[in-house]
Amino acid sequence: MPQLEREIEAVFRRDSGRLISVLTRIFGPQNLELAEDVVQESFVRAMTVWSKDGIPDNPSAWLMTTARNRAIDAIRRERTRRTFADDLTVYLDGEWTLTSTVEEAFEDDWSRDDQLRMIFMCCDANLALENRITLILKTLCGLSVPAIARALLTTESTINKRLYRTRRKLKGVSFKLPGPDELPTALGTVHTALYLLFNEGFLSTTGEPIRRERCRDAMFLVKLLVDEPFVSDSETVALMALMCFNSARLESRLDADGRLVPLDHQDRTLWDHKLIRQGYGYLQRTARMPQIAASRYHFEAAIAARHCSAQTFDATDWDSICNLYDRLLEVAPSPLAELNRAVAISYRDGPTAAVELVEGLRGRGALPHSHVISAVLANLYTRAGSHEPARRYLEQALSTAPTEHERYFIELQFERAAGEA
Repeated sequence: MPQLEREIEAVFRRDSGRLISVLTRIFGPQNLELAEDVVQESFVRAMTVWSKDGIPDNPSAWLMTTARNRAIDAIRRERTRRTFADDLTVYLDGEWTLTSTVEEAFEDDWSRDDQLRMIFMCCDANLALENRITLILKTLCGLSVPAIARALLTTESTINKRLYRTRRKLKGVSFKLPGPDELPTALGTVHTALYLLFNEGFLSTTGEPIRRERCRDAMFLVKLLVDEPFVSDSETVALMALMCFNSARLESRLDADGRLVPLDHQDRTLWDHKLIRQGYGYLQRTARMPQIAASRYHFEAAIAARHCSAQTFDATDWDSICNLYDRLLEVAPSPLAELNRAVAISYRDGPTAAVELVEGLRGRGALPHSHVISAVLANLYTRAGSHEPARRYLEQALSTAPTEHERYFIELQFERAAGEA
C-alpha cells in the first residue's frame, strides 16, 4: 500500500492542478470548493480501484474520465441550487448538451488555457496580495497548509483563515486572462507564488529535505507562462533561468543518507550542466526582451549563475556576488536578501565583517518566525572564534528550526566551522 500511495501522490501532483482548472472553468470560480471536492473524490476512487485492479496504463486518462463523469453527476445534482460558469450555463442546463460541453472542456487545448486562467484567477486584483499567493499555492500547486505557512513565514491558523475568506470572495472573480493594463500586477503575484513553490521544493518543510517534484511543478507552471507570448515578459524568463540554475544543483545537495550537503562540500560533477546551459540561454533571452529595468529575478539568477560557473567553492567570485546582492537590495529590499548578502561578505571579507550586519538584522526583529538569523550568527561567531555567542545562537537555532533535517544541517555547519576555526 505505501508504494500505491506514492504512485497516487505522484499522479495527484501531476494532474490535480489541471483537473481543478478545468472544473473551475466549468463550474465557475464561485464553486471552487465543488471543483476541489470532485478532484478529491476522483483520487479517492482511484485509491479504491487501483488497490484492487492495479494502476492503469494511462492513469491520467483514467482520472480525467472519472473526474469528467463526476462533474456531470455534480452538475445534475446541483444545477437547481447553484449557478455555474456564465458562458456555459445554457449548455449545462440542457441534458442534450451537458455531456458534450463537459467533454469539450476536458480537451487538451482547453485544459492548457484553463491552467493559465486558473493561475491568474488566483491572482485577481480584488484579492489581497497575501490571499492571492496563498490560494495559488493551495489550489493550483497542491501545497499543504503547513507548507504554505512555512513558505509565507506565518501560522497555519492564519493560512486557514485566508483560504476561507478568499473562497468567499471568488463569487465576483472572472475566469479569464487579464487584460494588458492588469497583466503586470497579476503577473508579479504569479511570479512570487511560483518562486515560493520552487523554494518549498528546494528546502522542504516536511518529510524529505528536498521535494524535487515541487521544483518540477513550479518550473512546469513558469514554462506555461514563458511559452505564452501574450503573458511572458523578461521577469518571467529570468525566473525560469533562476529555477534552471538552482535545479541543476539538486542532485548534489543530499548525501548517501539523504542528509543536506553544504554548498562548499557538494560534488560539482553531479551538477546538471544541461540545465545550467538552459539557465544561461534564458538569461540571454531576457537581454533581447523589452524591459524597464532588471528585476529581483534577474539579479538572483545572475547570483545563481556565478555559483554554477565556479569550478570549486574556493573559486567562487564572491566580489561579483556581493555586488549583485547590492543591486538586488536596490530593486527588491528584504531581510532575507540582506542576510544572504552578509553571508557572501563573510566569504569575501571574513566572518567578523558580517557579524555586525546580521546582529543588526536580529536587533530590528527581522524574520521573527524563522531560525535562519540565529543559525547564521552561530556559524559566523564560530568561524570568528567567539565560542560563547556561537553556542548561544546555536541553541536558539536548534530550538526553533522546524524540521529534523534543518537541525542536522545547522549542527553540521557548526561542527565543521568549529573544526576549521
